[in-house]
Amino acid sequence: MNLKFKKKSYCFNLSAKVENSKATYLTKSGWIIKLKNNDKKIGFGEVAPLLTKDLKKCEEQLNMIPEYVELSNLSEQINIFHPCIQSAINSALAEINGKIIFKENYYFDEIDKTAMLLKPNNVISDLNEIKKTQSNIGKSLTIKWKVALKNNNVEEAILEEVLSQIDNNIKLRIDANGSWGRKMANRWADILKDNRNLDWLEQPLAADDIDGLKELNKKIPVALDESLLKFPNLIYEWKGWQIRRPSQEKNPDKLLRDLENKKALISISTSFETGIGRRWLYHLSSLQLHGPTPKVPGLAMNKFPNSFLFLNKAQKIWDQL
Repeated sequence: MNLKFKKKSYCFNLSAKVENSKATYLTKSGWIIKLKNNDKKIGFGEVAPLLTKDLKKCEEQLNMIPEYVELSNLSEQINIFHPCIQSAINSALAEINGKIIFKENYYFDEIDKTAMLLKPNNVISDLNEIKKTQSNIGKSLTIKWKVALKNNNVEEAILEEVLSQIDNNIKLRIDANGSWGRKMANRWADILKDNRNLDWLEQPLAADDIDGLKELNKKIPVALDESLLKFPNLIYEWKGWQIRRPSQEKNPDKLLRDLENKKALISISTSFETGIGRRWLYHLSSLQLHGPTPKVPGLAMNKFPNSFLFLNKAQKIWDQL
């Protein structure tokens, strides 16, 4: 099968910066790709690397793909490419082949439909604002707190205050982005192990400390993120929660099949995609919410600007780029 390949670059400023213990995100750059087959069926994908160092690598590799290419040649060529390029092309092919059919609306724009990311420098005040909103809608909420940005004594004091202020209808996710050692992670696990508000500790230890993560998961729910990207085989081996970011995986079609088959202990998270990549996030999140272990996704909805880049129509985004 012959395919026509096109690409367009994008760049946008987040409406508010996102910080973790490893990086600060103020802008997001990437590419939208468009594939068309002999039958004029179209599929879109998004190349959305998070790290600046990966942008140049992705640009060089995307420039290696000719405008007209055989499917078999493309499938073989991208095997050596960056995972974000593989994700984008496999996403577009899945759309062309009807493996995924997107809905018009998914309704993830309400506060209780996605996890709310707390501002690391204003955790308590931000929590109080969210609680005010929650009291108005009368629904359960999920909040996410990125830690390991301050001295641990300071963060433990904040934790104590957070736990004293959240009711049973507020769930808590704590993300260390792989910055704790085993001693620190176990200290927090001891504090939180009997807490009913906690969803999980996300990537508390370095990505390659698999033994430490397995031991910690026996004490408290641990969700892997960076470890899954570094060691993809863990997707099949890890017994606890998995934070899955389809735009960073080589083939999100596999994640789609897992969720369609009701695989448990999966949570969907954003890597700050445009509306092209967000279609996958919405679709996969909808499947997850109807699975055996439903959890609201982490879509960072309050971090995106008001822009055509986030329309729910892929062709409109492409036409305006």
